[in-house]
Amino acid sequence: MTIVEFLEARLTEDELTAQAAIDASPLWRAFYDYRDVKDADGHFVIQADSHHPTTGQAAHIARHSPARVLAECEAKRAIIADFLRRDALGDLPGRSAVEDTIKSLGSVYSCHPDYDTAWS
Repeated sequence: MTIVEFLEARLTEDELTAQAAIDASPLWRAFYDYRDVKDADGHFVIQADSHHPTTGQAAHIARHSPARVLAECEAKRAIIADFLRRDALGDLPGRSAVEDTIKSLGSVYSCHPDYDTAWS
């Protein structure tokens, strides 16, 4: 498996997980007074009880809404496409910045069992 194949598989997993989390709107925001998280249509994603989520947890959940995950996957796929285009044209002299970027993107998933430490 190449790092590109590995990244494509992880991005597909991220996209599927984000899509599965969408009940209504994929954009979420935190309501700090209550620590609730709602989607853009006003539906609860998380409704706080007396202890959880904390304000910080609610902010994290809202910040990493399905809309953001899907946008990040799209951006990462654009980087991969640029890498593959440059590679096909023979425009990757030595260890290029694009190749380093691909390896950095892969390192986010370093705990995955298919991650190859040689990509580090």
